[in-house]
Amino acid sequence: MFNSPTFPNPLRGLRDLTRRCIWLWLLCSTPHGLALSAAEARTTFERTHDAIYQIRVMDTAANNKTSTGTGFVVSSNGLVATNYHVVSSAVNTPDKYRIEILQEDETTVHLATVVNIDVVNDLALLTVDTLSTTALALADEGSRQGDTVYAIGYPFDLGVTVVPGTYNGLAPHSASERVHFTGSLNPGMSGGPAFNTEGQIIGINVATAGNQVSFLVPAARLRALLDTTALDQPLELRDTMRQQLMRNSERMIEQMLAGNWQLVPLGRAQALDEITSFLRCWGDSKNQQQQLDDMPFWAQRSCQTDHNIYVSSNLVTGKIEIQFYWLETDTLNSVQFYEHYEQIFSSFMPGNDGTEEDLGRWSCDNAFVAARADTTKAVLCARGYDNMPGLYDVLFLQGNVSRDREAHMIHFTLAGTTKEMAQKFTQRFIEAGAW
Repeated sequence: MFNSPTFPNPLRGLRDLTRRCIWLWLLCSTPHGLALSAAEARTTFERTHDAIYQIRVMDTAANNKTSTGTGFVVSSNGLVATNYHVVSSAVNTPDKYRIEILQEDETTVHLATVVNIDVVNDLALLTVDTLSTTALALADEGSRQGDTVYAIGYPFDLGVTVVPGTYNGLAPHSASERVHFTGSLNPGMSGGPAFNTEGQIIGINVATAGNQVSFLVPAARLRALLDTTALDQPLELRDTMRQQLMRNSERMIEQMLAGNWQLVPLGRAQALDEITSFLRCWGDSKNQQQQLDDMPFWAQRSCQTDHNIYVSSNLVTGKIEIQFYWLETDTLNSVQFYEHYEQIFSSFMPGNDGTEEDLGRWSCDNAFVAARADTTKAVLCARGYDNMPGLYDVLFLQGNVSRDREAHMIHFTLAGTTKEMAQKFTQRFIEAGAW
């Protein structure tokens, strides 16, 4: 244990000062009409902070922290909730790391063990011995848009901090449920609770996009995880993660298969419109007057999910990406144009990445496919997950090779899927005829 209770903590005075400064900032910088919100923030903090802890993942050999986050007590038997990404290194390499939880006075350090995870929604539950703190209450329903919310956590190792903000409902285009919170979440606050004005948890701090745009995992996702956690039935967490990723891929691809497979123009070719709400599309183009002489005209359309699923510092997965690329020229000869086309075609990469420790080698099949008046080259590649059997990354490329001055290229990535779902999606994608 680092901070023995028999010795004074030299940082305690600095942290008390920091905390007072934070409260002064809240009171003095808040507009006069919102003074009540500052008082509510203080009240929320005072009645909940005893159940909120800093989480430290410690390198056992170095005997020092490698990452920090926030957690809070959610059950009478001492379960502590946090983000999965906060404790992921201890899940993936338990022999190398240990998890400690402590409050800002640092006088008592508890050891914690991960007992359940929801990798898709970035949640983890820890069991901690000898915690007698009363559990915090989860709200039975979400807040209304415009309601005040208070997020609490340990940012930048500065001590516990309250961040006021506004509840803006579920993000409308997210692949997984996320609450849009207009407050500044900072590193170290991940896994902390966000409260309504009644002191009930409506979400768990998870991410920030900067400029007062942050996100929370809805409390309902945490409640679902609690309902499936049985302390007398230990889980193999890697297999739990594998099953969750499979179910998530099935959910997303089935939703896409049932979606809107309409085509929209792209140059003199076509591309798919937005199939589902979580697959957002963006476009760009450049003509010969906008770039160097003799360079072809191009137009592209790229559609992708809004976030990856964090597995470890070396591996993110769950992404779905679809790209369409149109290319034409009236200045290059057919050989020059084909070389340019091949350069672009070979540059398409999967939408996620990982190391050799997590992912196997690519295995690819090539074929020529008749599509309308053209002949197209199709490439389908797959690689397996070494530690999660049955999971694959799938990369599909298709490009026409019969026109000497025009080309249409297509790419999609399905990251962390199954053979069955990859086959279903590939067949539906080819049938859509977007070339």
